[in-house]
Amino acid sequence: MNSKLLDYTNKQIESFFDSKISESNNPRIKELNKTIKDLIMRGGKRSRPELFFLTLSAYGNKEPERYVDLAVALEIYHQFLLVHDDIIDQDFIRYDGPNVSGYYAKEFIELDKTIPDSLALLAGDVMFSYVYEIVARDINLESESKIEIIKLFSEINEGVVSGQVLDSLNVKTLNPKIKIDDLIEIHTLKTSLYSILLPMKLAAIIAEIDEVEIKRIEELSRCFGVYYQLVDDYSDYFKNNSAFDIREKYRDFKQGKISSPYLFAIDKCNNVDHKFIDAKFGKKDISNNDMKSIIGIFEKYEADKSSAEIIKNYLNKSLLLLGELNLNDESRSKIKNMITKYKI
Repeated sequence: MNSKLLDYTNKQIESFFDSKISESNNPRIKELNKTIKDLIMRGGKRSRPELFFLTLSAYGNKEPERYVDLAVALEIYHQFLLVHDDIIDQDFIRYDGPNVSGYYAKEFIELDKTIPDSLALLAGDVMFSYVYEIVARDINLESESKIEIIKLFSEINEGVVSGQVLDSLNVKTLNPKIKIDDLIEIHTLKTSLYSILLPMKLAAIIAEIDEVEIKRIEELSRCFGVYYQLVDDYSDYFKNNSAFDIREKYRDFKQGKISSPYLFAIDKCNNVDHKFIDAKFGKKDISNNDMKSIIGIFEKYEADKSSAEIIKNYLNKSLLLLGELNLNDESRSKIKNMITKYKI
């Protein structure tokens, strides 16, 4: 991937928020936009803009720099979802520092504990508005393309919200009979749609790809997205070689969030181990020794192996579907490298 394009994307993100900061006469609105800007510029791999540019190139576009504003819109949309996701998860940290809620918690948490999340909610709302603003003002897009792109963002967002609803109810007390197929549905809606399908289909609109090829892209997006999320779930419990391994461990367990390793362990364990897991599941203050015991139980019932097996299946299917796309060898190789960097 041409790093200059991602550097240019970062500069455009920074420039966009600098203009928003300077436009407002209200110090609180300036602060809100500055907080959003600082968060976005502090972290994020820009993997969605990267996939967008790779797909553009794969279908023969020779001027990807003309569509940097769309890459900016993709990244702001991604960050908007993270802001709202952190509110749902009651997190104050993102990218090794305070997220929007965390920033405002320093000032308001003792005065009124609802204010930090309220301001984060509003920050996410305005970020979503910025996505449409960027698309609408893009001078490199025809009106018909703008309508199609805005429709795409809306459809993707509806699907992501559906996935988030299911994920928010994905707790043992509300959904004790959840199965792996239910998780796959959540991953498809919550991850595949916006992390994979959105950047690839956005590029397909620019490249005017036919419907048959778009269907192939949709199939690849579903498998790649599910694979991506399954690796993320696996990495929460077990060390591995993927790009996710650097993240903090055991967050899903401490939040009481059901994921594939948990399901595979619970499905096989005896009553004693089941009760121990139940007693500790969702405890944010769980001790290191207890967490070590939990991992031992998971490995005892080969939850790590079962999780690795399903990951391998989705990886292989993703690579097979990638091979069916009408891409040149160089572009196919680059997208393959992007997929396999999550290989455990």
